[in-house]
Amino acid sequence: MSKLGRTLTIIFLLALLLGPGPGSMLIDGSAGEPAIWFGIPALYIWALFWFVVMSTCVVTAALTLWKNHE
Repeated sequence: MSKLGRTLTIIFLLALLLGPGPGSMLIDGSAGEPAIWFGIPALYIWALFWFVVMSTCVVTAALTLWKNHE
């Protein structure tokens, strides 16, 4: 596996862990008063950010690592 492949794998797994996992509990307020960032619920922004990170990893791998070398 190349250095780029290992880096993308680590970033993807980190995003997979932090997106819906313990990271979401750290940024969200209480159930009665959720945290709001820029007028949007923080949990929504948090999940959207990690989705973009994972999508970027997949697109980067598709364009650079997953090519047919015939």
